[in-house]
Parts: sequence; C-alpha cells; structure tokens
Amino acid sequence: MRAVCKGDDEMLAWLRSSEDAVHPLADPKTARGVLDAATSQQPVLALELLTGHLDSVRETAGLTASRLLEIVDLIDAAAKPITRHLGTEFLRPTSEARGSAARIGHVVGAFWNALATAYRMLLEMHETGDPSAAPLRPRLALIAARAIRAFNLHLHWRLLRYAPVELRLWGSLARVWAVGEQRGISRQKVVIYPGAWGESSVEREFLKVLMLAVSSTDSLPKAQIAIVERICAQFSEFFAMQSAPSTGVHFQFDTESDIAPARHAGDGGPGMRYFGPSAASTHLKKLADDVRVAGMVPATVNLGSDYPAHDVIEVLEHLARYWSPVPPSRREVRRTSEERVQVVHGFDAILAAVDADEFGWDFDDRVVEDWSAANESAAGFGMYVPPGHSEWVALGELIGVKYEEEGAAWGVGVIRRLTQTGGGQRYVGIELHSRGAMRVLLHALRADGSHHSGPDLSVNALLLPSSSDNSLGRLTVNLLLRHGSFVMRDSYGLTLYGMDYLLVPKNTIDAGDDYVIMSYRLLQRAAD
Repeated sequence: MRAVCKGDDEMLAWLRSSEDAVHPLADPKTARGVLDAATSQQPVLALELLTGHLDSVRETAGLTASRLLEIVDLIDAAAKPITRHLGTEFLRPTSEARGSAARIGHVVGAFWNALATAYRMLLEMHETGDPSAAPLRPRLALIAARAIRAFNLHLHWRLLRYAPVELRLWGSLARVWAVGEQRGISRQKVVIYPGAWGESSVEREFLKVLMLAVSSTDSLPKAQIAIVERICAQFSEFFAMQSAPSTGVHFQFDTESDIAPARHAGDGGPGMRYFGPSAASTHLKKLADDVRVAGMVPATVNLGSDYPAHDVIEVLEHLARYWSPVPPSRREVRRTSEERVQVVHGFDAILAAVDADEFGWDFDDRVVEDWSAANESAAGFGMYVPPGHSEWVALGELIGVKYEEEGAAWGVGVIRRLTQTGGGQRYVGIELHSRGAMRVLLHALRADGSHHSGPDLSVNALLLPSSSDNSLGRLTVNLLLRHGSFVMRDSYGLTLYGMDYLLVPKNTIDAGDDYVIMSYRLLQRAAD
C-alpha cells in the first residue's frame, strides 16, 4: 500500500466531521439554480465560481458521498462548454487573446485541479471507510478515471503556460492509481463521459498523463502542445505499462514517490512501473504519412479542432523523437556560464539598435534588459529571465543578445524553449542565427536590372553573417526582414561596400510573427 502523500492529512480532516451539511448545492432542488446562475456569467468568472463551489463542497461537513458525487458531476458537466470555449480563446493568436491568456490559463488550470481533487476525495472517503461511501463501490473505476483525466488536463494547462509542474501532482496521481490497482479495477472499461470518445479505463487514463509528461513540450508553441495532448488521447489504447522495461516500454514512474515520470534509468523498488508508446509508434508513423499524402488529418483522428497539416506533422515528428528509446542528442556541446547578458526583442527594436556602418550594435538603454546566461554553445544560449520582467517572452520571439564583457559579439537569435522554474523565474533556450548583423537597404529593381533608390521602393533588412564561414565568399547571404515588408519570391538589389549586387531568393530559413529570415543567392552586377 502506498504511503499517504504530503497534504493527505489536510484532505482527510473534513471526513472526520459529522456536522449537518449547510451548502447551497446540498439541496438538489436549489443546486441547478445555483449552477445556472454561475454559468450565466462571463466565462472566466463562471469557471471561477464553479471552482469555488468545488472547493466549498469539499470543505462542507455532513455531505454523504453519494450526494457529493452528484454535486461534483453537476459541476463537471456545467464546466465542459466553458472550458472548451476558454481553451479556444487561449489558443487564438490575436493580441486581445494574448492579453487575457495568463488569466485564462490560471483559471482553467485551477478548475481542473479542483475537480481532480474532488474526485480523489470521493475515493478517499471509500478507502477510509466512510459508511456513506459504500454505495460508491460499483463506480470506483469511473471516479478514479475521472480524477486522473482531470489531473491530466491540469497538467496540460501547466504545460500550455510553460509553468513548472508541482511534485504533489505526481503524488496525487500515484495515490489514485494505487486505489485502482489494489482494487483490481485499473483495466476495467468504463464510459467516463457520454459520447463517442467516452470509453476508457483507469490504466488508459493514467498512461495518457505519463506519456504527455515525457513528451518534452517546452519547445513547442501552445497550439502544438494542444495537439500533443490529443495525440496522447488518440493513441492511448496502444500505450503499455508493466512491471519491467522492454522494447517500446522505456520510461518509468515510481508509484510510491512524488517523482515525475522519466526515461528508464535502472531498476527500481516495488512501486516502479514501466511504460511507453509500445505499438503507438507504428501508428504514429502511419498517421504522419497519411497527413503528408492527403494534406489533412483523417476524420478518424480526433484532435479536438482543425489544425494545419504542417503543425500536425511537426508534432508527430517531435513525438517520434521524444518517444523513441534513444533520446534526441544535442547538436552542440553546451558550456556552463554565469555571465550577464543584455537583451532586446522584436524586429523593429533590433533594427533601430543596429549600427548601419559596421557589424556592431548600439542598444537603447530604455529597451535593453539584463538576463543571466546559464549555458552556451556554438548553436545558442540557455538563459534565465528575471522574475517580474519580460512579459513579452514567448516561443518564436526574435531577440538580440550581447554579453556584458568588453568586445563581446552581438547575436540575433530566436527563443526555442521556455520553462518556468521556482520563484517565478523562467528559463529560455535560444537558437543563435548569427553573431553579428549589419543594417542594409534592399532596392526594388527596374526592368533593366538597375536599382530604384526611392525610400518607398526600399526594404529595411539586417544582413546576418554566417557564424561558421564567410557568407559573402559563399555567394549566399541570410537576411532578416520585417514580416510583410517584402515579396518573398522577388529579387532585390543590394549595394554593399560600394558594389551593386543582385539578390535572388533561395529559401526561408525561419519566420515569426514580425520577422522572416531569408537565404539569398548573391550575384555581383557587372560595372556599366
């Protein structure tokens, strides 16, 4: 039997009371009116009210287990359309949605945690011998599966916010799993919720959480994290869990601790369980092939929303790497660093800072931020973002970076990984595109190939030298341009060091909300 985890004493304290229940939801006749009043509010406020009701019924003494289950089920059902709506709002790319995303993420995550805790308490009532919980015995598999699914969605929303996952989550999940395993109901099929996708089991729900946890989502944008969660749900029937590792079962989770799931790293104690994608890897590859051929996701795959085919393919390729027996290796060796780093972000801010005459920078003190470098390599940096600053930080954001040491090179990079650590501090991984930049003008071309010189026919850009060889010598250059300021298929003229060149587009290297990095073939024009 797993030891009671930290926080269980507080959770069980109310079970020992036997006072009469006094709660607006205790009476079935008034409960519906109370919930209707809550759900008629603006969605975020409505969900906050429902979360408050979950917290309050858990703290109300005297409710029988059967009535508590009825109340929790009512709140669960009432919240479903609200959480779906807020999930859509959270993923919208508009500036208005981004402004409210922090509150939405916090409120939705708090609701799923409260719902999971409520279902877990019902299990505890039964396991601690509450007489009113005896009628719950036929429904223990349902209650446990719902608890794990709610914990899964709580985890999902932590990942969507790039927030740290509390250790207590793993302890709570392990406790619910222990009830299912010890009662012999972990593989019992139950209809968790009505609908085509409602049938599952405690083990299947448990595997969804574990596989989501090992999917390394901190390098993915929010929409792709949402796809990962749905892929885990879609292929969960093929996941496997057993008492020893084997081919395709190469992750582990200790059900007698609060330690997060991880790759198999040696034999464990009696509580260790081994899990993995197993046969799901084959289905994952087939789905990727089908999406590439058809240009769309098959109707038999439920991703919860319509996503672009390229996003789905990127997620499937990502999961193929991180679910494989051998973890992806870093391309470059990273060295630890404790230096301070100056940072500016966004195309316009970087463009304004660059010295137009030489490969150098001139940051505006009003926009520069001071970060701490954790590590570095030829390919990029790992940095700590100070608490309370840099609310703009997001995956795909363009930044300029410079060490404070004298003579240090400046660089142009993009945020590729984002996680939150304790104390409100965030860690970012930055891919470096160049260690210098030069401000240049691209000119539209006349019919004879000569350059237009008017400002309305010119495009501001940053010339990015290669970090490994002479870009000009290779007759290929990379240019950083403002998104929407140029025609990607057009050729442009460039005057550099008194010489006129023709830029012929080759391919797009990278792109974000406000920038595009293009590769051009550089051709020198013959003198007239």
